[in-house]
Amino acid sequence: RDRIARVMLLLPLVLFIGAATSEGWSSVDYRRRSTPSDRLCSAQALRAATRPADLQLSTAYDQDVPPYIVGEAVRSALRSDRGVCFDFTTDRYASNQAHDGLGRSVSVVKIEGKGTTQFLNAKFSQSVPAKDRSFAYKTAYLTPKGRVNDVLLVVATPDENGLVNEAFLVTSPGNSGSTLYDQLSPFVFPMDQVKLIDCSPSNESIQTTVITLACSKIHDARTSFNKNVVLDVLAEAGNKPFEDFELPSLGECIHFKAGTDDSTDLFILQHTFLPQESCRGYTIILQEDLSNPNPLADRVWDNLTAEDNDKGPVGLGALEFESLRVESGSPGFGTEYTGDGSKKSEDDFDQQESSSSNYHAKANPMELHLGNLIDIEKGCYQGQEGIAAVLKNKRGPARQLYQVAFYDSENDFDGSSSGFGMLTIDNDKLAGFQEIAKNAATIENDTRQPRAGDKLYVLGSNESIEVGRITSASEPNGSGDAKTLALALVKRPGPILKAITEQNLDLPMWWEDEDDGEDPTERNLGSRREDAGSGILKPPPLDQLHNLEVVIGGSYTVGRLLAVPSRRYEYKSNGDVASLLDYEKLGRVVNTEEGGSPGYFQYNFGDRAEDDTSIIEVQDDDMLDEEMSTIEEEAERAAAEMEAALEEVKRKEEKMKMLKAKAEAAMAKRQKKQEGTKPVDDEAEAQRKEEKMARLKAQAEAAMARRRKKHS
Repeated sequence: RDRIARVMLLLPLVLFIGAATSEGWSSVDYRRRSTPSDRLCSAQALRAATRPADLQLSTAYDQDVPPYIVGEAVRSALRSDRGVCFDFTTDRYASNQAHDGLGRSVSVVKIEGKGTTQFLNAKFSQSVPAKDRSFAYKTAYLTPKGRVNDVLLVVATPDENGLVNEAFLVTSPGNSGSTLYDQLSPFVFPMDQVKLIDCSPSNESIQTTVITLACSKIHDARTSFNKNVVLDVLAEAGNKPFEDFELPSLGECIHFKAGTDDSTDLFILQHTFLPQESCRGYTIILQEDLSNPNPLADRVWDNLTAEDNDKGPVGLGALEFESLRVESGSPGFGTEYTGDGSKKSEDDFDQQESSSSNYHAKANPMELHLGNLIDIEKGCYQGQEGIAAVLKNKRGPARQLYQVAFYDSENDFDGSSSGFGMLTIDNDKLAGFQEIAKNAATIENDTRQPRAGDKLYVLGSNESIEVGRITSASEPNGSGDAKTLALALVKRPGPILKAITEQNLDLPMWWEDEDDGEDPTERNLGSRREDAGSGILKPPPLDQLHNLEVVIGGSYTVGRLLAVPSRRYEYKSNGDVASLLDYEKLGRVVNTEEGGSPGYFQYNFGDRAEDDTSIIEVQDDDMLDEEMSTIEEEAERAAAEMEAALEEVKRKEEKMKMLKAKAEAAMAKRQKKQEGTKPVDDEAEAQRKEEKMARLKAQAEAAMARRRKKHS
C-alpha cells in the first residue's frame, strides 16, 4: 500500500518533467517563484535536499525519495482520517537503513509503594492530581538549578480508596534505555516507601511497548483508533465487550487487562508526544510477559501497518517524527532538554567543530514555554529554588524558544556560486541568459544548512547584534515546503529591538504572514497585508521578535524568527470576523514605550476548554444565550449587593448622627452645671484659706513667745 501511494505521488512529477522538456519554457518563466516541482526537476535542488550527515535517523521511506515528497505524504496522512503511527519503544525501520539508525524511543520506569504520591511530588514540578480513576499528566524533571532534564508523562491508577500506589514514568522520545532509572534509583531511600522497576528493554521478564496513533483532528484519531486497534486487536485479544468502548478524554486514562489469563496490562490515554497544535491522538502502553510467543504489541503494530489494511495509519520512523517535532515548535530531549549540560562555556563550544560536540541548551521551563508544568503553589521539589529565581525576575526569563525558517528561495544551499543553480533545463530562449551566468564572476558561496549551536544575528547588523542560538534543526524540506525549519533560544527582545533602532535597521514586521504560500522575496514588506475580504489586520503574536530576519554567523544563510505555533495568533486563517472577535477576548495590544518598536499582544492567561475540532471555534446561539443569561444573573446579584451596602452605609450614618447629638447634649449639661456651682466653691475656698492663715499665724506667735521666754 505504501509503495503504491509513493508511486502515485511521484507520477505527477514525472508528467511535469516530460511536459517541461518537450514544450519548453516561456521567456518569463525564469522569473516566477520556485515551486516544489521546479525543485525536484533541478539536480542542484536534489543535492540540496540530501539529508545531512549529522541527522542520521531511521526513516520509513527509501533513502532516494526526496524529503519534500516524504513530508507532503506524511502531512497528507496526518490530515486524513487514517492518521500516522509511531512505535516509541522499538525502531521498526532501523533495519531498512544503510546505518544502524538512531531512534526516538522512550523508556518507562514503574513506581510501586505507599509513598508513590509523595515521591512524585518531591521529585517533579507538577502536583499529583486528586482523582478516583486512572489519570495521566505531564511534569518536568528538573536539575537542582531549575533546568529541564526531561518532560515526563505520568500514568497512575488509584486504588479503591483513591490512593496512588502505582505509577508509570514515560520519558520524552530520545531518552531511551535505563537513563531515567539510573538517575532516580540512587535517591530512593527506605523512608520513601517506594520501589522503582526498570521497564526498558534490558528488563528480562517484562516487555513494555508504547505506540501512538495521531491525526490532525481528535475525532479522526478516535475513529482510526477504534477501527484499527480496539475492534481489530483488543476485542480479539481480550475477554471484555468492546462494542460500547469509549476512549478517554484529555487527562484521563483507561486501564484494563487482556489475554486469556489477563497477563497483559493495557493503558490507553489521549497523548501524542507532540503539541496539540500539531496533532491529536491516543497512546497505548502495553506490558506483557516476554514468554508470550505472540506478543500483543506486535499484533497491534502489524495490524496498524499491514499492507492490506487500506484504512490503517501510515507508519513513521524517527526522522519523520523529528521533522514533525521541530515544525510544531516542541522542545526535545538532547536538544532543548539537556539539564545542566556540559561545564564548558559557549565560547568553548564555538572553538570546537559542531560535528564533534553537542550543544547544551541548559534551558529552564519558562524559556521553553513549559510554565504550565510548574505548580508554583506546591511545596518543596527538586529545582524549586531555580524556578523561584526566574519567577522573581521582573524581566522574565533570559531567553525564549522560537522557530526559525530558512527558505530555499532566500538561500542557495550548496548551489552554484553564480547564483543560477536552479536553472538546469536547456532551452534556446534561455541560451543568452545561461551564457551570462556562465561568464559571471564566481562568488564564494558560504550558505549552508543550519545546525545546533549556530549563532544567529540580526540581518544587516554585520554580526554586531546577537539574537540567540539554534538548538534543533530538522531535515531540509522535510515539512513538505521549500524551507528548512529549526528551533532556537533567543535573548530578551528589549535590547535587541533597541539595538536595531539605533542602527536604523528594519524592525520585525509581525503583521507579515510567515507562511502564506508566497515566495518571501516577493512579499511587499513595506506595507501591511490584510486578509482578503475581511479588511482586518491580524493581531500580533505573543513574541515581539516574530518575523525578524536573521543570519547564521559566519555564513550567508538567511532565516526568519517565528513564534512557535502554540504562541501565534489563535484564530482561523480564513479571515473570519467572529474568530477575530473571539481572539480579542484573550488579551489586548500593548504599545512599547521606547525605540518605536511595534506593539505586541498581551494575553490574559487562563484555562481554555479543549475541543475536538480546532483550537478556537465560533460559539453558537445557544452558548451565547447561556453566557448572556449568566452575565445578567451576575449583574443582578451585584446590583443587589450594592443596594444592601448602600443601606448599611445609610444606617451607620444615621447612628453616627444620633451619637453625636447625645454627646453634644451631655457636654452642654455638664458645662451648665459647672457654671452654676462655681461662685459657691470660690467663697468657701477663700474662707478656708483665711482660717488656715489665722491658725498658722497663731502657731507662729506661740512659737516666738516660747523662744523669748527660753532666752530670758
